[in-house]
Amino acid sequence: MIAEKAGARAVMRGAGSGQIRAEGGVARMASPRKIREIMAAVSIPVDGQVRIGHFAEAQITSRTGRDYIDEYEVLTPATKAHHVDKARLQGPVRVRRAQSGEALRRIAEGAAMIRTKGEAGTGECPRREAHAARLCWR
Repeated sequence: MIAEKAGARAVMRGAGSGQIRAEGGVARMASPRKIREIMAAVSIPVDGQVRIGHFAEAQITSRTGRDYIDEYEVLTPATKAHHVDKARLQGPVRVRRAQSGEALRRIAEGAAMIRTKGEAGTGECPRREAHAARLCWR
């Protein structure tokens, strides 16, 4: 509710992934119960994050009723070779990509939205702009 009152347009529900990974742990999807609790408390879109390539997490998160599934690169990847088959999930999936070829592969898998950003947690806008330019103008 704090984020919504402060003007947030959406809420991404992760599991404190950056710190978990920094401490050597495995950052997994958020609790489905927590996603539902957040959805009940706010009127803005809620995203559920899942690990790259972890179809079981994606299926579970898909059934929470959240607005988007985010195949999130900051969580511990389940695999480096394969991504989730997004077309088999209930609802849209968002991914982050900086290279146009990689973005097209994720769209072919069924991604509904490509997210660009700088380095996680830094607010690094120039990098985000460079990623967007590579995706849109090449």
